[in-house]
Amino acid sequence: MEKMRFGIIGCGVIHHWHAAAIRSIAGEAELVAVCDVVPDRVTEAAHELGVTGYSSIGDLLADDRVDVVTIATPSGLHAEHALEALRHGKHVIVEKPFDVSLAKADRIMAEAADRGLFVTCVSQTRYSAGLTQLQQWLDAGKLGDLVYGEATIKWYRTQEYYNSGDWRGTWALDGGGALMNQGIHYAANLRRAMGSPKTLSAYSATRGHNIEVEDVVTAAIVFESGAIGTLTATTSAYPGFQTTLEIFGTKGSVRIANQEIVSAQFVDGEQYEAAAVRSESTATASDPAAVGSYNHSLQFRDFIETIQSGKGHLTGAQEGRAALEFVLGVYQSARTGQPVTFPL
Repeated sequence: MEKMRFGIIGCGVIHHWHAAAIRSIAGEAELVAVCDVVPDRVTEAAHELGVTGYSSIGDLLADDRVDVVTIATPSGLHAEHALEALRHGKHVIVEKPFDVSLAKADRIMAEAADRGLFVTCVSQTRYSAGLTQLQQWLDAGKLGDLVYGEATIKWYRTQEYYNSGDWRGTWALDGGGALMNQGIHYAANLRRAMGSPKTLSAYSATRGHNIEVEDVVTAAIVFESGAIGTLTATTSAYPGFQTTLEIFGTKGSVRIANQEIVSAQFVDGEQYEAAAVRSESTATASDPAAVGSYNHSLQFRDFIETIQSGKGHLTGAQEGRAALEFVLGVYQSARTGQPVTFPL
């Protein structure tokens, strides 16, 4: 099969990982163009990557070489740029979150369906070995009936990080703070493991930064199965600690840290204990530029296979929408001081 040719819209921090993911699957994909409205930024990116640089999104979308567009712009612009790309006949990969509005996420999905195009939302942690194994155990019923699930994201971001872009830490373009930007992956992982939420109550605050949005939030959740759970995210936990996901059932328990299974024990006697657990202070927990591209490459390859063969892929538009709805439900409860019932 011919290679799928990619264009990247947005040359900020995350475009490095999109470019690295595309290049890591060179047998199936080729990066041909990048775009950013900041001239110096796109010039630097185009030179570094050896591709065509555009300062107009329309010009990149008019490039007939581009089959797939990845959206790496501020969160509040995701729908606008994704819809424009779809209308130009491009398949689309949207960096998380899908957008900051559920209605706009629905518009992206409807546009793709109407045009017979494929769209997905980045959720690279879903492709990690630890999360993949957990899902296999859940699908096989190995944990029994689920009892409790907990996800924690205790990271650290400096004020300089928020000051580095006028969109960061704003409701309009960032869509939220510690949960929407940093914690949405583990919110998605908790929801995927535990099933759809039925109701939740949440609290949030801004304690360590001068920003519009929250830098600490916690929610207590009742899932449709009757199991309960908690979700906590912060960017004020100096110097930054492991992300954790713990799932407990009537037949077993699994603990995951930084996407790796560190403990799994089952009532049938089977158990797994990690030989060594990584240091609690991790690069990504304090440095947004420390994200690796390996899991991105797995998702990008999966997306290409979906386009070319029509087979379903692990992380699609529906999962991106579900994660967004979960996060928006947390924010609604924290804002109103009242429990929230799903669907929103």
